[in-house]
Amino acid sequence: MNTLALNAQSPQPTATAESNNVAASDTTSSSDSSPVDTFLTLFVAEIQNQDPTDATEYIDQLSSMAQVAMMEEMSVQANTNAVLMSNIQVMALGNLVGDDIMVQTTALQVSDQTINGRATLDDACTTADLHFTDAAGDDYTVSLIPQGSSSVGPGQVDFSINPADYGIPPGDYDVSVVTNTGEEEVPIEVSGEVEDVRIPLDGSSPVLNVAGVGEVPFTMISQFGVPDADSDVA
Repeated sequence: MNTLALNAQSPQPTATAESNNVAASDTTSSSDSSPVDTFLTLFVAEIQNQDPTDATEYIDQLSSMAQVAMMEEMSVQANTNAVLMSNIQVMALGNLVGDDIMVQTTALQVSDQTINGRATLDDACTTADLHFTDAAGDDYTVSLIPQGSSSVGPGQVDFSINPADYGIPPGDYDVSVVTNTGEEEVPIEVSGEVEDVRIPLDGSSPVLNVAGVGEVPFTMISQFGVPDADSDVA
């Protein structure tokens, strides 16, 4: 008797497992549904389970369906607009090739060309040095204090630097500003010509190759069009 009873009960776990799998499948399908599909499912369920003595008015049902159609159309339109804006952005960036712009950066590719740019200081400083540091740790310093002045800032400080005048050899450098007030991460902007624009295959932001800087995301552009640099730094 015990053996028969045990065999009679054995299929129950299988049925339970199958039930759990169905429930999990339903949950997955539900989570993958779009908001419009979910709304339609709930709407149909409401109609099927409504009180026959107090049924929803036909005009109300049509109104709800119209709202669903409008939501779906707005969603499609939003996606279309996003693609259109992305294409316009890429075309606009392509037109920048050959133009001078300013970008915010923390790295430079030094050559024999003059480096024009600016740093933005929050405070007045009696010491403000622009540091060029290479991969070997060698550091070259250029003072941002104009000749004849004892301080600089707050605000934008323009610079025009001939690397040869400061013994800075060609190469790749990290750049930073150190002040006597202890400012950290002082914004540094440098001008350069856009040599090309690259569109990453992973769909991320377009990248501009700027002379003297290298590749930078287009979000780092700080100015379109660069006026003649002022030689305020010795």
